[in-house]
Amino acid sequence: MNETIEFDINLAISGDAKIAVYIDDAEMKGIKFSHTLDFGNHVLTIVHSGKTNSTPNQHVIINSITIDGIDLRDMLWTDSVCIPQYPEPWASEQRAQGIELEQRVVGETFLGHNCEWQLPFTSPFYECVMNHVR
Repeated sequence: MNETIEFDINLAISGDAKIAVYIDDAEMKGIKFSHTLDFGNHVLTIVHSGKTNSTPNQHVIINSITIDGIDLRDMLWTDSVCIPQYPEPWASEQRAQGIELEQRVVGETFLGHNCEWQLPFTSPFYECVMNHVR
């Protein structure tokens, strides 16, 4: 069985940030779209790329994500994970100072580094929301 789900992603993009949105391994066109999914586990992924040491002010902010008209604010803060790609030589300098850089940041909505942001969910989606509320 499957269902068609409506996604609406609201982003604030600073600088020349590049983003790509995926459901599982399929790249989506844009940030507002419909997608038909088989029942089961899935992952919404936002990839932020293009930031370099010469573009320090480039970032992406995830303002909101709505799926089937449901604002996922609470799920973003508790269920999402950001996997940053720290720039060199900055990352090595931080580690040399004894600063441990997080490899997976839970609930991050400010994408300041190139990164892969993920939100796992299940279909049928209403069950995913109900399980989160419980």
